[in-house]
Amino acid sequence: MVDKLLTINLRNFLVKQPRRRRHMRISRYVRDRVSHYMKVDEEKVKLSGDLNILMIKRHARSMLPLKVNVKIENGMAMVSPFAQPKAAAQPATGAPKTEKKAAEPKTAAKADAKKEAKPSAGKK
Repeated sequence: MVDKLLTINLRNFLVKQPRRRRHMRISRYVRDRVSHYMKVDEEKVKLSGDLNILMIKRHARSMLPLKVNVKIENGMAMVSPFAQPKAAAQPATGAPKTEKKAAEPKTAAKADAKKEAKPSAGKK
């Protein structure tokens, strides 16, 4: 099993295509580039559904370079979008969130203080 990261420059191809046809032709171009780089037939390149949605919604309009992971198993090339590991996602420490709990009594205390501070509109 071979894993490889490819960056495909879409601008060279998509600039020459009509705007209304770009979303239809982008997958054919990606399939062609992957088959060229990985040396497999175009019929043996399978694009994942996530990659297809990503290409249509984002890359067909902006023409940004497309980063994909390619896995070859039994002569079939499976292409999926490249997902970077999230550095911000850390394991939960289990610390309770006291900010919201602490904020509720303060707002209740402020509301009580406002009621006391208002002069009562009594009968004259």
